[in-house]
Amino acid sequence: MVTVKVIQVVGFKNSGKTTLINGFLDLAKNNGKTISTIKHHGHGGALELPPVETDSMQFFNHGAQSSLAYGEGVVQIHMQNNTGNLDELIEMSCQTKPDIVLIEGFKKAVFDKIVLVRSQQDWETLQELDKIVLVIVHEGVQLKGISTLERNRLDDIYKWFAKWMAGETNESI
Repeated sequence: MVTVKVIQVVGFKNSGKTTLINGFLDLAKNNGKTISTIKHHGHGGALELPPVETDSMQFFNHGAQSSLAYGEGVVQIHMQNNTGNLDELIEMSCQTKPDIVLIEGFKKAVFDKIVLVRSQQDWETLQELDKIVLVIVHEGVQLKGISTLERNRLDDIYKWFAKWMAGETNESI
């Protein structure tokens, strides 16, 4: 497997994962870092694909294991992969030679995790995850005996991420 810094952002639906990752992407880009992202589509069913009339989708629908389309510097790939193996997905994402891979979801994976917590009930489930390095709580949520940052304190969260990118943060909860 390729060596790259990897961090997961996990939490339940509508906890702010995508918004947080978008902020991390902006921060990383402003610091000269290249980023790949991987998202677990946990909403059930297959992902929505481009129209079947496109050439690449015709190839895919006629049995191509993968179908790539290229234009104006953008590569679009459709690929059959029934395992959902995160290590394989990370390896694929590393084709662009990123400095960091940000993963949304895949709660059970073994990478450092930022956990977003909306309620005490969320925490009761999520605290069992491995390699939690940061817990971000929604306003008003207090967790006993655990260091947290409030979701609305973006400056503090971004400072934490900047230190993590630089390799200065390596403490797990």
